[in-house]
Amino acid sequence: MLIALTLANTASGFFVFGQPQYVALPVTWTGGDVDIDLPLQLQSCNGTGLGPRFPRCGWYRRAEDYTIEATDFDFVSSGSAPSIEMSRVIFEQGINSLLLKDGSNIPDTSSTFLTPRTWRQVGGKVSVKVNAIDLEGRQPGSYKATLKLKGMESGGLIPYTDNSDLIFDVKIPDRIQISGLKDMSLSDKSLKGDMDFCVYTQSGSDFKVRAMGLSSTFLLSGRVGYQLRVGQGGSLETLTPGVDGQPWKGSTQQYCGGGSNMNLEVTVPPSEVSGLEPGIYKDTVTVTVTVL
Repeated sequence: MLIALTLANTASGFFVFGQPQYVALPVTWTGGDVDIDLPLQLQSCNGTGLGPRFPRCGWYRRAEDYTIEATDFDFVSSGSAPSIEMSRVIFEQGINSLLLKDGSNIPDTSSTFLTPRTWRQVGGKVSVKVNAIDLEGRQPGSYKATLKLKGMESGGLIPYTDNSDLIFDVKIPDRIQISGLKDMSLSDKSLKGDMDFCVYTQSGSDFKVRAMGLSSTFLLSGRVGYQLRVGQGGSLETLTPGVDGQPWKGSTQQYCGGGSNMNLEVTVPPSEVSGLEPGIYKDTVTVTVTVL
């Protein structure tokens, strides 16, 4: 008597992410591009069933190629400010690298399959970049993105997909920066001098200027009084030592795009130098700008 047993290949392809959601550490923008790496786990294999979260590859234990798709690339403000788009998004796992977004280009990755090189759980990461130019001039506040990933194995009797949300949070502070101030020289033939400088504030917020010499008043070498005025657009205010002046409008570009938006004027009254012995008289002025 002949007894024959035939086993059909009933293995199916399975794919699953390690978690339904991954959360990146919050990032506070301090200037320059923002780069965020978020680790994740996945498993793609030919197997015989599903476990609590990862597949049971069972006796088959063979790696299965997979692909990753992504959607929702915007950072959305907690207020009413316009959203900020991710500049570049890359998925990496082992030797695999898959471009998910590059500028306005969102490649179709549905038929680009990667190999996990093992049927076991593997680690990967998603790298997100936001270009500095897309952050400058934005309203201060918190911006959150929920990048949606879809993973799918390449074959098996029953194709299997899984989804995971990647949460990113970028905070844009109300920054301020002063630049362009330099030393100034006066003489008895020219008792007035001026210079242009720049004050940058996030989203162009208003700011105030305060100045303080080495003493409680504006004095050169503690003997010669002088006057300090600042302003923009031809309008100047006279500063009182250590006291905030009136509000001025900040530039939305760092270093004012190579230009300036403020002017500082120093004047020594002729009466202050009358009968003064020859010599060099100087003072060090600290200029402080405060965003409103």
